[in-house]
Amino acid sequence: MIRRTPTMIPMSDADVQEIRDLVVDQKSRFEAKQKTILAMKKVAEQPIQPNDPETLPWFQLLVAERNRRLGI
Repeated sequence: MIRRTPTMIPMSDADVQEIRDLVVDQKSRFEAKQKTILAMKKVAEQPIQPNDPETLPWFQLLVAERNRRLGI
């Protein structure tokens, strides 16, 4: 293995702070994405209850659309 001296890139304090802010932003986006995925998994695992007042109109629309397509 050939060793070489590390390349030193000149950076100002503003550049360093910009990179730190970027890392913090990326971490927060990743955490938010993970929370969203976890929430979606929880919702997907819950059984659908047709008597739920929030989902009942949605089910009625689905049934009406199916009946319209089938000509019932």
